[in-house]
Amino acid sequence: MNEITSTEPSSDTGRFGDIGTNIPVKLTKEELTELSTVKPLRACLHVAGEWALIAATIYLCQRFWHPMLYVFAVAFIGSRQHALLVLMHDGVHYRLLRNRRLNDWMSEVILAWPHLVTARQYRKNHFAHHKYLNTAQDPDLKRRAGDPVWVFPQTAPNMARTLFRDATGLNAPAMLKLAAAVAAADSVPTGFLVARYGFYATALGVIAYAGGLKGFALYWVIPMFTWLVMIMRIRSIAEHHAIDEPGNAYPRTRTTEATWLERIFLAPKNVNYHIEHHFFPSVPFYRLPELHTILMSKPGYRESAHVTSTYWGVLEESVGRTPSNGSRAHVESSSTLEGIRRVVEATV
Repeated sequence: MNEITSTEPSSDTGRFGDIGTNIPVKLTKEELTELSTVKPLRACLHVAGEWALIAATIYLCQRFWHPMLYVFAVAFIGSRQHALLVLMHDGVHYRLLRNRRLNDWMSEVILAWPHLVTARQYRKNHFAHHKYLNTAQDPDLKRRAGDPVWVFPQTAPNMARTLFRDATGLNAPAMLKLAAAVAAADSVPTGFLVARYGFYATALGVIAYAGGLKGFALYWVIPMFTWLVMIMRIRSIAEHHAIDEPGNAYPRTRTTEATWLERIFLAPKNVNYHIEHHFFPSVPFYRLPELHTILMSKPGYRESAHVTSTYWGVLEESVGRTPSNGSRAHVESSSTLEGIRRVVEATV
């Protein structure tokens, strides 16, 4: 069977956001074609399921109101907002629906716009990130250059202070600044702007008419500018920071072996498999655990890939500590593959 490093099974390399070069691990054409198959119904069920979980959380919190229940609701809704953004990310790579117009409509209206971002603008930024990963042209690194909170390792008190400010909403302006920076890099047609802001005006009008402005603030705005900001930072650190491995074939990119609790509150939709995504962005989120299992069986991958056990292990690495769980060292083949097998089987 032919072995390939292309990021997709067809010939238009780069279609999903990566140029398909410098990938030190290979898949057969058959493996990549199979893993890259888009299942629209599965994607739609995930989208609908996340919105249903948000609605159910709001209902239960209102029905059995208690301050501690509300704190849980904020964290859980923030995590579901993150899940919706991860699904939007798959849409940016055209991995939700086979029809591109429907894919982009879902990515924008159902997933991106409610979070004050656009899939269109994110795609331009994100494809550049894939193409120029960890170079001076990487737009994500350019935005963080000179910012001390993105310099690693840093002290544990500084890290704790930053995460506290995220979780309490004090760093919310940074999220708005990031969204504005991404938006500034793209020129948007007038029709798109009219549709987007018409969506916001209509949505707010309906919410206000229904007397739901207070609920909107409590159950959408506050989670988005507190818990979501914090977990987006932790995810960003995990993906490309606090990794000092010059010369490694897998430069400054990390996969995190998340616990079941972290998969709920920090890393939904297999977003923790980040090396795998960069190598093969044509693979949709629901096949990433399987891709990880395959790559772990390939010569050289286990020895070279930076895989950290748990997001707590990532935070330990970010403050210059060797994780207490020995996260940088890869566990033995049998136990690792067995654990990954269970993750695959448990993934919808």
